[in-house]
Amino acid sequence: MVYCFIKLLNGWRKFATLLPKHWQVETLASRRLGRQSAERERISGITERFFSITK
Repeated sequence: MVYCFIKLLNGWRKFATLLPKHWQVETLASRRLGRQSAERERISGITERFFSITK
């Protein structure tokens, strides 16, 4: 059991060295930017529909 745990830790360490230093921060920032652009797109779609109805 302990042997398997040590193997797992070694595998994780090898995987973690392949990631950039701040990979969690970069991932969260890209998700946040994606949500912001989706929100802007949704709002612009609403305003376009509103102005096309009022004309």
